[in-house]
Amino acid sequence: MSAADRPHGLLTLVCITCGHEKHFSETPPAGLQCEKCKGRVFRNFFTPVDADEATIAQLDATARSLAFDDDSPSVSADEMRDLDSHTEHESDAPPP
Repeated sequence: MSAADRPHGLLTLVCITCGHEKHFSETPPAGLQCEKCKGRVFRNFFTPVDADEATIAQLDATARSLAFDDDSPSVSADEMRDLDSHTEHESDAPPP
């Protein structure tokens, strides 16, 4: 497969032993070793950088509003009132 035919993106390798992450935009070197624990087993995650319809749809479906005055769509006004009243009662309680 030529370089032009390969998917373009970011490869993240996560060390199974310690969780250290390494990022590559090209093919990683053979015999890669973790810098922290010297482990050689990695879990890989590939993130494409070319936008396609599926990627755009997934981002739209999972995007959160960044407007400061916009309420979270998954929390109703009743739930917010319940949460606020619960928090107020906890702060009035004496320390354990």
